[in-house]
Amino acid sequence: MADDTAGVDLIPIKSETRTIQKCFQYCLYDVPNFQREYSWTSDQLADFWNDVVLAQGDFFFGSTVTWISERRELFNDTYSIIDGQQRLTTSAIMLSAIRDSFQELVSESGKAAEAKAADSQATATQRYLITTDDDGNSYPVLRRSEPIFGEQIQHSNALPSGVRLNKSAENIRAAQQFFKHRVHEALSGLSLGAKIESLKSIRANVLKARVIQIELTSEEDGFLIFETLNTRGTDLRLADLVKNLLIRGGASNTQDRGTISKRWADLVHRIEDGRTNPDVDSFIWQSWNSRRDAVKQAELFKEVKELVKSDPSKHIAYLEELEEDSQVYEWLENEDVQPERKVRGVRNPFAVPEFVDSMRALAIFNVTVANTTVIAIARKFKTCSFMKESQLIESIKLVENFHFQFSALTNSGSTGGTRGRYNWFAVRLEAANSTTDVGSAIAELRSRLRDSLPTKDRTESAFMELFYAPGLKLNQKQKVRARKLFIAYVLMAFANAKKRIPAGQNLASWSIEHIKPQALGSGTYKDSVYSIGNLTLLTSSLNNQLGDSSLAAKIDELRKGNAYFDPALESWAQSGLDSPSDSQIRERSAMLAEVALNEVWAL
Repeated sequence: MADDTAGVDLIPIKSETRTIQKCFQYCLYDVPNFQREYSWTSDQLADFWNDVVLAQGDFFFGSTVTWISERRELFNDTYSIIDGQQRLTTSAIMLSAIRDSFQELVSESGKAAEAKAADSQATATQRYLITTDDDGNSYPVLRRSEPIFGEQIQHSNALPSGVRLNKSAENIRAAQQFFKHRVHEALSGLSLGAKIESLKSIRANVLKARVIQIELTSEEDGFLIFETLNTRGTDLRLADLVKNLLIRGGASNTQDRGTISKRWADLVHRIEDGRTNPDVDSFIWQSWNSRRDAVKQAELFKEVKELVKSDPSKHIAYLEELEEDSQVYEWLENEDVQPERKVRGVRNPFAVPEFVDSMRALAIFNVTVANTTVIAIARKFKTCSFMKESQLIESIKLVENFHFQFSALTNSGSTGGTRGRYNWFAVRLEAANSTTDVGSAIAELRSRLRDSLPTKDRTESAFMELFYAPGLKLNQKQKVRARKLFIAYVLMAFANAKKRIPAGQNLASWSIEHIKPQALGSGTYKDSVYSIGNLTLLTSSLNNQLGDSSLAAKIDELRKGNAYFDPALESWAQSGLDSPSDSQIRERSAMLAEVALNEVWAL
């Protein structure tokens, strides 16, 4: 044990080998507020099924680290879990799948004896999830904070609470479905009696799995041990360690620690909500680098500990930093973000349409390397009255324009140097004490980003290759460049730059029009019909009205509803042609490329 807990080997420790059956018969378990969420996914669940459920003999399942948080004289004590909650939770989820399968057999059976046997086994399995004392009081064998755990794992017929699922709850539900599917596969084709025996065998293998239960004497020991342990399935994340640090160091009583835990859960929800692959560790790292000199993510926890030391007020101050930055971060990478309503006296960057447009653009480009700078820009504007709205727009527009050329068009490779530039700017902006300081930082950022731009010829060429070919079969790289949202963004940017329409438009309400009708196009995306030079932006309703009409028939409506009636399109209209030629479309593509780099996305 000393090897796993270096630096805390003077803590009193005792250990005992127990089967899961004994754990769930003679102990109650609680997952404390500083613990991580349930995080096992299909890979770990498959290992559990193969190693534990299909075991031919006793399987050693690793260790659990606990302390007795509640003692009872004539009933089981409650053990708070420091390490091992993933394993114990998964065991409980597996048992719930077995219980549910027994209950299904009750309704499936046409014979009273078999139905009674299945019901008896369902009841026996349920006792490993909910137990009772001699007075008939019920206790969950494993207590977790997620409502779904009580509703679906411990009780198969509980009234749903309707609480929105967080990531942990989603993983719990997915794990139960995973095991139910595996159980159904294992029982497929068997007679009813054989199904009952097979389920009993599966349950026996789960219950025979052995763990070493390590017991500490206090919660404080638990906090210290937590920082030194890695679980069998998933190493402790930065977020786990920071959460533990803030709860332990920010308060000394249970109620205040619960409050910090609740605030942390709210923060995590803001970060994770709506994201397919949320990464709280990355947020913590980006938040830090938006305020201070950059450190590697692997070294950040050491820096956080040094920052807060043993001062509770510094722990809370750092939590407040994360809470503040999470309110910006929750909108990053959101392609549908829309401007908020302006409120008098409130400096809200999200009520500035141009700022929101640039944030949306970075999400469309799938750019995250600029997150530190975006967080810093939004925070500075919100908290410092000397930063002008024009400076807010100018700084975020620099980032957008750079990445349109560097990332969206030319995919120019490594962003290591760019990340360093953004950290430099974020730190300098954080330290700015006047409008002049902010302006100087923006000017230097402009210079540094200009030096990193791809060549103009390369960027112009990439722009002229943009196309929109709905319905054609494209490879993944082509799909990214030809997404409707991206092409609509490109066309809208011209209209915004030329002041034809105001910022803050909802791109979903606009449609892309092929000036030369798509019906005249071939089966290749390189056909000029699909080229950027043949595209314009219309409201969706107007696009539906025009259909595949000729240019001459469309021209009056285009003048009324077109977002940007550029010189090339104007010349086509003046000439009265029915449809532009391939050469005319190429010429317009070149003209748009020049305007794009010299005006719309200029640095």
